[in-house]
Amino acid sequence: MFEIGNVICHKRSGVCRVMDIAPLSSAENAPLYYVLQPLYGEDKGTLLRIPTSNTVSLSQVMSKEDADKIVAAWPKGKDLYETDAKKRKKDYETAITTGDISMFPTLLEGIRQKKAKEGHLSSMDQQFLSRAQPIIYGMLATALNVPFESIDPMVASC
Repeated sequence: MFEIGNVICHKRSGVCRVMDIAPLSSAENAPLYYVLQPLYGEDKGTLLRIPTSNTVSLSQVMSKEDADKIVAAWPKGKDLYETDAKKRKKDYETAITTGDISMFPTLLEGIRQKKAKEGHLSSMDQQFLSRAQPIIYGMLATALNVPFESIDPMVASC
């Protein structure tokens, strides 16, 4: 069980702080919920309520060692951008829905390469970038104990 003040990861909102553990109503025997505040991205400043009885979408923050491995293995050197829009959309949806951050580096690097090559992104690419980057960059920043803003240059220089 997580405690108030813990920093944890939510698979769809990234790094969050546990602000409270409370029922939604004052009814007797009302189920308890984690009240989470995302720390990065478009969900920052909102509150999420996750039942304490169903924490499948929650996890501890990754270790520094795991974060170092992700940064060291950040893909480079070849064209990573998926040109088939249907496949790319499916990959984006799978990554976000499952919270599988192992998919994020390749997809994000493909977007970076596309933007460098063409100077612009499709709305689908921009939406994924806006959703995924705060999740993985927030996880890396938290695990490595560095500012969020330092992650992009860190992975770009690997």
